[in-house]
Amino acid sequence: MSSDQMDGEEGKEAITYQIRPPFRRMFKPNLVKKIIREVLKEKLEGKIYNPSGEASNKLTKHIAQAVKERLKELPMDRYKIAVQVVLGENRGAGVRMGCRCFWDAQTDRLAKEEFSNEELWAVCIAFGVYLY
Repeated sequence: MSSDQMDGEEGKEAITYQIRPPFRRMFKPNLVKKIIREVLKEKLEGKIYNPSGEASNKLTKHIAQAVKERLKELPMDRYKIAVQVVLGENRGAGVRMGCRCFWDAQTDRLAKEEFSNEELWAVCIAFGVYLY
């Protein structure tokens, strides 16, 4: 008897799991940056900073949702997309931002884009985390 017959797997195909996305379906930061840049320009061009928390809150949520919807159109199967938008008044002060993530460096990526005009600045970060 062969080992296949002993295991009872005669005529069955082995089950395979996809643990890495194909290259064409990977998160591509350069393409994502382009989309973020377009959305930021579309939503913030000519806007004036409003210090009211409610107005800024709605605007950042609207931008994040627009970026996420555009990214869902890309062929990135099995990616969880998270978008973060930070908005502030442009008064010449410096800002430092940081993030920490626990992820797979071979499949998970991020893309960041910045926007500023005379009145405001914005930073948008899109994270693509591959779901195994």
